[in-house]
Amino acid sequence: MNNLNIYTEDLLRKIGRQLDHGIFPVVKNGGIVMPSESAILSKTLGKESHHAREKRRTSPARKSTSRAQGTPGRSTWTPARIGAPSSTPSVVSAVIDNAYAESLSDIVSAYPSMQVWKQEGGFWLYTESSLLPGLSRRVSFLTAVSTDKQVVRSWAFYCSAIGVTWIGPRHTNFPDGSICAYEPKDSTWSFGDSLVTLLDIYSVWALRQLHYEIFGNWPGPQSVPWIYERILEIKDNELCGCGVNGKHYLDCCKTADLRSNLVREAIRFGNLSLWSIRRPPVQISQFMCCRNQPPQISKFIV
Repeated sequence: MNNLNIYTEDLLRKIGRQLDHGIFPVVKNGGIVMPSESAILSKTLGKESHHAREKRRTSPARKSTSRAQGTPGRSTWTPARIGAPSSTPSVVSAVIDNAYAESLSDIVSAYPSMQVWKQEGGFWLYTESSLLPGLSRRVSFLTAVSTDKQVVRSWAFYCSAIGVTWIGPRHTNFPDGSICAYEPKDSTWSFGDSLVTLLDIYSVWALRQLHYEIFGNWPGPQSVPWIYERILEIKDNELCGCGVNGKHYLDCCKTADLRSNLVREAIRFGNLSLWSIRRPPVQISQFMCCRNQPPQISKFIV
């Protein structure tokens, strides 16, 4: 559905080119992603995969250990944030009395659409990202924060008057279709870190999804160690997932991948992915249609 105006399409193309060269975009209030004007190449960029995971420019000390969500993801980086806090109020349905209580005001400044629902052992967040100036649709994120399990899981949708459309399956987890935008082992984001940073990571992930939809390729470095996954997912003009920076898949691993034992590699990847089809749970999709009472977090984070 390419309904972008010329200005918006040019912005998207520019961000994609910068990502391919390892240059950070910036994220403004409301989840608007803009090209980097400094065009400074970070030499500490991680990589992004089929389970896209963003990475920080640096690796600060973490407040707590993180746990992987779903199948392994591959990291890139954390986008820079700019813009003054917004004064737009949010709808807060409960006071969160946990480690994130003080950060809720930061979230509503960065994402004024925020709604929060407290449950035993955690809470749900609803936020929206505009992605680009002039874009006629917004991305809605539903994020489960389990304070008991110290796990965060999120789903992304395009929501409009005519319905709700899940964003995936590429760069989502098996089998629940949740966002996979960073790699815990790379110290990208850990439980207890800023939720605004996490939502910024999700905004850039959604921007990349839009780039893939409009231009047919996923922008930026990728790390995809599974041969069959590379064959299935990576386009010839996308950066290869083997970890060699700067080479496109066609010019890097594609020939060798196709010469491998494809039956063996398919079985190996099938076991990794639990032989499942990625899609969000029915309860999540239903909630996004009406946003009344979210399902129990414990049903989705075990």
